[in-house]
Amino acid sequence: MKKLLTIMLSVAFILSACAADVDPESLENDQADQDTSEASEEPPAEAEKTEDPESVENESESKEQEEESAVTTEPEDEEDNTDSGEEAASEDPAVEAEEPEEDTVEASANEGSSEEETKEEQTSNVGLKAYMPKKPMTKTFMQNDEYKAVYEIVDIQGNYVQQVITFGDMVTLQVLQWTEGTVSVVYEEFNPEDTASMLDGFKPVETVDVLIDVTQSSQSDSSFKLIDDKQTTSTPVRDFENVLVVQKIEKADSSGAEVRSTFHYAPDYGLIKEKIEDKGENGYTMNSKLIDIK
Repeated sequence: MKKLLTIMLSVAFILSACAADVDPESLENDQADQDTSEASEEPPAEAEKTEDPESVENESESKEQEEESAVTTEPEDEEDNTDSGEEAASEDPAVEAEEPEEDTVEASANEGSSEEETKEEQTSNVGLKAYMPKKPMTKTFMQNDEYKAVYEIVDIQGNYVQQVITFGDMVTLQVLQWTEGTVSVVYEEFNPEDTASMLDGFKPVETVDVLIDVTQSSQSDSSFKLIDDKQTTSTPVRDFENVLVVQKIEKADSSGAEVRSTFHYAPDYGLIKEKIEDKGENGYTMNSKLIDIK
């Protein structure tokens, strides 16, 4: 124990002597050595710095990967948007597909209305009232070059025309009603005592016979057919232009055979020509043409 204490004291003495003998230059050298050692210890920091670029590169790569993933996800969004746009576009044709149906319904409605308008236009274009006699007159017809029939236009008031037809010994008084689409016999009397005008305050009770009806002429089952409204018809009196030609088909009362009548009406003169064909077993044909107007 004593020996140990002796050694410790001598070591302490030596250390104190060494500390007293230390040269400043040695201290500077020691400081330089310490700095050198510290400088030698700094490269690990540089090593750490050299490791940082890798981490930075790794971080940049991770960022690039994230950006690439973001970019890759964005096209998916764009594809989604494209898909949604395509779905919207696919929905639009459905909407557009519905619109033609409405157009079809409207087209069919327009076709129906156009047909009605065509009929109305046909009637209005024909304008049967333009073919009324414009004043009292006497028209003489020759039937089959053998018999005469005299049509005396007695009076004209409004839509009504009163005429007296004399054929041999038979006298017939008629009142015709003219509209834009029809000509009808609304009063008829055979061998009347008085043939003077009866149109003052005249009111038809019923329609006796329909001579012309162009309102139904375009229908296949109509008994009236509008043949022409611009025809030029020649008569012994003169040639008439813009003549209305209408055909009427009916059944004979006795035989039930088809009877075809063709009428020619001239503007401002009324009837100027007529042809009747009976297709029955004992059928006949009657041609009546205008030979005189007074």
